[in-house]
Amino acid sequence: MPKIVDHEKKKEVILEKALIVFVEKGYYNTRLSDIADECGMGRTTLYQYFKNKDEIFHLAVKHVFEVLENEYRRIIYDPQLTVLEKIKRIITNIVLKCINEKSIMVLLIDLWLILKRESNELLDSVNKRIENLRNVLSGLLEQGIKAKEIRPVNKDSMASALFGLAESYILQSSLAKDGSCDTQKYIGNIDIFIDGLKPEEKE
Repeated sequence: MPKIVDHEKKKEVILEKALIVFVEKGYYNTRLSDIADECGMGRTTLYQYFKNKDEIFHLAVKHVFEVLENEYRRIIYDPQLTVLEKIKRIITNIVLKCINEKSIMVLLIDLWLILKRESNELLDSVNKRIENLRNVLSGLLEQGIKAKEIRPVNKDSMASALFGLAESYILQSSLAKDGSCDTQKYIGNIDIFIDGLKPEEKE
C-alpha cells in the first residue's frame, strides 16, 4: 500500500529546513537545489510543494512574522497589564525573540537589506505586516494618552521611534563580537525610553 503523505505537514518541514539554508547562505546565495539537498529530496520533488525559491522565502518570512504577531496579540489582550507595560513587553519580546533565536534575527536582517534595495510582492506583504505593528503601537499610545497614562505625543511618530529602537538593538546584537551582547542593557534602555512617556508629575 503506498505511503500517504500529509502535504501540508511536508510543506512545514520543508519551510523549517529552508529557513536553515536562508540563514546560512542568505536569500540571494540560496538556490532551490540547496533547499532540496537540505530536505533530502530532488528539485523536481520540491516543485510538487512550491513554485520557486521566492515562494519558499515568502512563506518562511510569513511564518516568522506570525510568531511575532501571535506574541504581541497575547500581550495586547492581557487585562492585567497597563498600556505602558504592554508597549514595554511588545518591544522587549521582539528584541529578545530575535536575539535568542538567531535564525529569526538573521532572516529579518537579510529581509531588511532586501527591502532597502528593491520592491516586489513579498516586500509589499512584509511592509504591511511592519505597518500593522506600528499601528498596534500607535493604537496603544492613543489609548494611553486618553487614559492619561501617557503624556501627549504624536502617536504615529512615537510608534515609529519605538519600532526603530527595536530594529537598532536587533542590528547591534547581530554585529556584536563573538555573538555576545548585553541584553540586559538593551532591556534597561527600552524601559527608560518608554518610562519617559509617563506624564510629568505635578509638584
